[in-house]
Amino acid sequence: MRQVEGKWIGDERPTPKDTRGKAPSEVLTQIHATPIFPSEHRVVLFAPEFGGDKSFDVETWSYLEPEDQVDIWVVCWQGWADFSAMIEQVAYHVASFADGINTVWFGQGMGGIVAYEVLKYMERFDLKNPNLPVALVVSDCPAPHLFAQLYKPYSVDDWPQTLSKYSSDDQARISAGSSLMRTYAFRHKDQAGLPIPVVALYHSGESLADVSSVRAWADYSQTEEFKLVELGDAEVGKWYLDGIGYAHTPSAEVLGVISEAYKVHDRWLKDGIFPDIGPADGPLPDQVDCVIVGAGIAGVYQAKELAKSGKSIICLDRHDKLGGVWDFFGNDGSRVNTSEIGYRILERTGRWSRPNEDHTPRRDILRDIYEIASNHCYGRIRFHTDVQRVSKCDDGTYEVYTRSVKDGTEHKIRTSAVSFHVNRRIGKRREVDWEDSKLFRGKICYGYGNETRDINFWNKSVLIVGAGAFAFENVRTAIEQGAKHVTLLGRRDGTTCPKWVDMIAFLRPLDSNLQTNKTANTISFDAWQKLYLEAGLPTPSCWADGMLKPHNHTISVSDLAFVAGYHGLCDLKVGEIRRFRSDGQGVELTNGSRIDCNVVIKCCGFHLNDEVPKVTGSSKMQPYGLIDFNLNYGAEPLLDWGQFGSSKNSDSAGSEDVIGNIVNTPQFAKGMENFRKLGLKESSMLPLGNPFGSGQGGPIDFLSRYFAWLVAHPEEQAALLEYGGPPMQEVVELWHSQIGKNSTEMMLKLVANLATVGEVEPTASTSGRGLGFPNGIKDTNPNWNETVAVTLPPKLREAPTEDLHLHVLVWAYHVLKQDEIIGQISFPLAEMTSVPSNVARPYTLQPVQGQDGMYDIDKAKIWLSMSHASVSGPPPSGQEDKAAAPQALPTESPREAAQQHPSASPPPD
Repeated sequence: MRQVEGKWIGDERPTPKDTRGKAPSEVLTQIHATPIFPSEHRVVLFAPEFGGDKSFDVETWSYLEPEDQVDIWVVCWQGWADFSAMIEQVAYHVASFADGINTVWFGQGMGGIVAYEVLKYMERFDLKNPNLPVALVVSDCPAPHLFAQLYKPYSVDDWPQTLSKYSSDDQARISAGSSLMRTYAFRHKDQAGLPIPVVALYHSGESLADVSSVRAWADYSQTEEFKLVELGDAEVGKWYLDGIGYAHTPSAEVLGVISEAYKVHDRWLKDGIFPDIGPADGPLPDQVDCVIVGAGIAGVYQAKELAKSGKSIICLDRHDKLGGVWDFFGNDGSRVNTSEIGYRILERTGRWSRPNEDHTPRRDILRDIYEIASNHCYGRIRFHTDVQRVSKCDDGTYEVYTRSVKDGTEHKIRTSAVSFHVNRRIGKRREVDWEDSKLFRGKICYGYGNETRDINFWNKSVLIVGAGAFAFENVRTAIEQGAKHVTLLGRRDGTTCPKWVDMIAFLRPLDSNLQTNKTANTISFDAWQKLYLEAGLPTPSCWADGMLKPHNHTISVSDLAFVAGYHGLCDLKVGEIRRFRSDGQGVELTNGSRIDCNVVIKCCGFHLNDEVPKVTGSSKMQPYGLIDFNLNYGAEPLLDWGQFGSSKNSDSAGSEDVIGNIVNTPQFAKGMENFRKLGLKESSMLPLGNPFGSGQGGPIDFLSRYFAWLVAHPEEQAALLEYGGPPMQEVVELWHSQIGKNSTEMMLKLVANLATVGEVEPTASTSGRGLGFPNGIKDTNPNWNETVAVTLPPKLREAPTEDLHLHVLVWAYHVLKQDEIIGQISFPLAEMTSVPSNVARPYTLQPVQGQDGMYDIDKAKIWLSMSHASVSGPPPSGQEDKAAAPQALPTESPREAAQQHPSASPPPD
């Protein structure tokens, strides 16, 4: 894909080159996994010098408490010749822990120094990671500033004699390890401390690490958080050079110290407590600048933006908590259905900050919502408040009528602006049941609202009814918690994609219209199809119809359906339940087939939320959110089958006729003339791709800021509503594809209305179409009789003149879509005179390869005068030349070529 579309985001960032040689084990090795995922705690063991994954006895370490809730990994740092290079490369491996599991690091001997230096490296280069440890435990390791001076096992008298007992291969391994130790030098001085507590263990009489050198770790620990623990007397290290030390078979005391560290310093003791948002049951104001209805993620974000603009606000919600559907319908195992960056509403910055993990869990999302509310809306949120009616007053303000859910008290708020943020797609859940369900001997529940929290999935056969995002989420949860088998049953098959398909969408380059390269899209899609086949899962039937996903579905993002399918743990089926079986062990489908199961989870979707039209009295809205002046509805649209790159069209049929009726008018032509004179960019009218994918974080951010701007600029908002036309979209059944097309229609109406302002003088900022031109073109808006100066690219200046051609492309100009190449000529530079010419000559257009017959250009000519000196040519006259057959663009389609070569402006006629 990179060969086709170029570098991705992050490709320019230097990554460490792998310089590791022979080593006893991989850098990271998991030696103990928990039966349920994710684990509650994690311990990362940094091996002692000369050691690897065999330096720790798995059975003994598995006794860490709570039993079966701690996963254990080993870091092997052998195999490098240089300490700094080793730290850099180990840090990148350790940073691959991208989850939020509560973690403690442990280092035996020099492993403690490696752990310390990896933390300092991550701090120095600002490697953000949600899995930063909550504590560091070191054993028999002098403090970093003393280590190089004291810890010299290779300096003892019997070192050569001891080393001679090993094979030549082992001697080489040990010598390489000791050489690596010698390259360590402490360089941190005034910035040596760690922001986490340190626990230091020691054995009395240990020659390499006496008690005073170990106690010196106190200077590196958080204030008053340091702990020093004696483990008894030192012992002779019989297997020391084999990487076997005190930590191989830890005592109960050592395991207890580590368990205490991740329990006492558990990150979720702090991060699990949501910030204070102030009193949420206080009195309602009689008057306020802005009322926000809905205290979910979008409502709180909108409240933040309005508060930042200086407006007084009140945010109302009928529920008793923040979070909206994330709190009310979300499960503990719910995650964002896209990569973290696509749903980020809070940027965590600063030293040792933990970003949210990828596909952010519900817990992190709710914490972010509370933090935003605490920082920007403290005391301005009211729960248990139902908004029943919003009425517009004669002066343009609004009266918001509310009723207390708790005691029925009614109240009226006078306000200048109202913004609704109640979920459009997720209203009340669909209640479903089937015949003889009371005969079922297992568990039946819905797959949302934490109804699955108390289910024991271990060794169960699970049937999940539905094919949407919640259905695939419950597939993941059941498999993670030990289900024997999961069957997903839908009336139609949904679409799921692996995480990497979603993730790279945020890394791939975009063109000026925010579109990705179509050839690369095909490569990605082919790999996606192959995953379905290799996992033994049926590809979605909608793919055969040119749709990437079913109508009114999203795409579920998860690796686990593919992993489970590959291992025979998951089936995807299409069908409907007729009844529960009389034996209580499963269900019978309408086609007569049977499915055995112990658990049935219903994920059958939700009714649309139709409350906003009832409250406002308006059923139509603008594509950018306004229902009326200062009356906004910011909610995620419905996803029709034209989304995410489907080849099918969308639910906006007939809009081309409406747009054509606007464009093909003298008023629009005059408005377009004024548009250009004002120096406005026609690129603003071109359809744009969706850079956010299925992530709602970006739209929430931009639409919230946009409404805050409209409220702060009432004259511009009034003009937008007056000249952009009346609301044209349904408030309830608002399909995603309608937003773009209706926005284009609105923009064209605004351009047409520019005709009413009379003559416009060109502004100094006039820059033509603004679609971007090569640096060599000096005039980006040439008329038909103007000279365009083109500079020779530096890399061609040494090439022989006879090898060079001037390549001219002719474009079809479109207002509403990207320009397309019509034809081309190629003129030998050697035949170009250096004497300015006053005669423009006609040249026969040649088709672009792959477009033969697409355009009727057999008799088409382009009139040009070309010379080494800039000169304007007169109107077309002179003799006809046939240019050399062009060789450029041998493989590009017209649209792909258009992405590579920006267009020039057309003649006025």
